[in-house]
Amino acid sequence: MRSCVPQLTAVRIVRAFTFAVAVGMAGMGCVGTPGFPAPISVHAEGEDSVLSFDTDGDRLPDFWQYQGPDGRKYALDFSSRSEDAEQRIRLDQISADDCPHFIIVLDGVPFELVDELYREGYFRFFHPPSKVICCFPAMTDLALSRLFHAGRCRAYEARRFDRAANRFSDGAAVYLSGENSPWMEYMDYRCSFWWDGLAYLNPQAVFEHELKGMLAAFRKIDAGQAAAYSVGTAGLGTRGGREAILNYLITIDRLCERIIYERKGRANITVVADHGHNLVVNERVSFRKTLEAGGFRQTKSLHTPKDVAPAGYGLVTYAAFFTNEPERVAACLLNHPSVEFACYPDELGVAVRDQNGAAYIRQGSEGFIYDFQESDPLKLAAIERSLKQAGKVNERGEIDATALFAASAEHFYPDPLERIWGAFFNLVEFPPDVLVNLRDGSCYGSRLFAFMIGRVASTHGSLNRINSTTFVLTTLGELAPVMRSRDVLPALREASGAQPLLR
Repeated sequence: MRSCVPQLTAVRIVRAFTFAVAVGMAGMGCVGTPGFPAPISVHAEGEDSVLSFDTDGDRLPDFWQYQGPDGRKYALDFSSRSEDAEQRIRLDQISADDCPHFIIVLDGVPFELVDELYREGYFRFFHPPSKVICCFPAMTDLALSRLFHAGRCRAYEARRFDRAANRFSDGAAVYLSGENSPWMEYMDYRCSFWWDGLAYLNPQAVFEHELKGMLAAFRKIDAGQAAAYSVGTAGLGTRGGREAILNYLITIDRLCERIIYERKGRANITVVADHGHNLVVNERVSFRKTLEAGGFRQTKSLHTPKDVAPAGYGLVTYAAFFTNEPERVAACLLNHPSVEFACYPDELGVAVRDQNGAAYIRQGSEGFIYDFQESDPLKLAAIERSLKQAGKVNERGEIDATALFAASAEHFYPDPLERIWGAFFNLVEFPPDVLVNLRDGSCYGSRLFAFMIGRVASTHGSLNRINSTTFVLTTLGELAPVMRSRDVLPALREASGAQPLLR
């Protein structure tokens, strides 16, 4: 469980940042990771492949893995590899009740990279990866709070606008205290918050530190379930993009191999991530000139109808604004070339506006209504028409939620109606007045953060598929091919017969 983090003063925040810079400058990179050796040979045995390993460094095989024709590793042999198949440890015959279940939570992994590695032969103790569609905005605190059923966050990010106080919170203090992260209560390992400042300066050092911490935490667990989170993967993906994500995923695979070896197969493992990543270089944008051209003033508090307070913090592919004139501000922001669409709640529901006009989302008793007579910013016309023909839209125009999720899972904007509605009504205590979706290649957030990390090789946040679609891999059993974040733990519970982390 997460230990209590004391209230942070400005001095302590400065100390944390100073520590991060000092360690980052020291270049704490290659400190060694708790991985597992590659096989020294692979040969066929009937329909199986047999992988031989040297685990003690004497150049002789002392451990064998058996891989079936479906590509999954199904048995282990720690003996002198007798031809007697009865000597093998058959993994599918080990009851889930007889071994612990470890959940490894990563930050920022697009499904396509996990699928690519799985097809190349990695993660073969696991069943095939399933797609997970996260919430919108595609942000860590929001997604993991949904995944672990931890309740609402305070805001999309640590820097939030409090209308009663008419000011923004101290984003650094909120972030480092964990106030916006109710999901952290479900983590048995999460590195000290002092490392967080380093996560984007020297993420490799943080990641390696976390790998050792995860393994040490898991070694103490003999039964039940335990979860561990990596913040270092967030920095690796942001700074290194595609190649960095592939490399750390391979390292996680080796960590899982180590755990299975040490436990002699008596462990189940699930690896899951919070959201996707867009895998393109993103330039930070500003909305000041666009707002000024529309007659508005960018501020930190609201005193007149012309005041607009943007809640920029991390460098992400959405932007949130607080204003007393949401419709006019949304129309103004659409003049910025990086904005795909803007949305805001009003008396008709949630308006989703692009350059052609507005569509509306309304919630009914049996599903969501999408009124796109003026414009179709979510590109849903063909999907709704198909669902209507299939009898999945009732006479009130309410689209069956299960049918829409299935039909839109591969859509440019997966499951868009529920996710946009949730952004204003279900996810946070302090939702913004206007939310804009940015095109990949553009990001918005802290200028200081942009200066600190330099090039943003990949980021996340928007409604589109690569930002929103991540993965779950598990040894417990085969899962549905696609699910929402909130459905992951129930699916694991069904696969294991246990109650995963719903404390």
